[in-house]
Amino acid sequence: MDLNEDTLNVLQDMAEAPNEMSFGDMVGFIQYQTNQKGIEFDGYFRTKLKNAADHPLSFDEEYFTEENRSDLYVFLAAEQDSDVFSWLEFAWNLTHDEQFTENILHREIYLLQEKGVKF
Repeated sequence: MDLNEDTLNVLQDMAEAPNEMSFGDMVGFIQYQTNQKGIEFDGYFRTKLKNAADHPLSFDEEYFTEENRSDLYVFLAAEQDSDVFSWLEFAWNLTHDEQFTENILHREIYLLQEKGVKF
């Protein structure tokens, strides 16, 4: 089982149902796959999710489902991992009018950080 190939196949399937899927849905799936690779930033996602399960009052549900935080997680992972970059590039190119590049990746990270998004 090849995680990269399987992920691209699922993203392709998601893209073939454009009325039902959005870029945000694709990023959510990429986030799940990125988590499977064990990529974390400041304990986000796996470590803090485990802590939330062990200590239910420490995090609220919104912490893990907040769209901007999820986007930042995926964009930062794409900066470090070529598979994640290719998945994000595939999803971006299907849903945006510009081709995904490292410059766009850095722009999106910058914009999210300027909004105050953090882990």
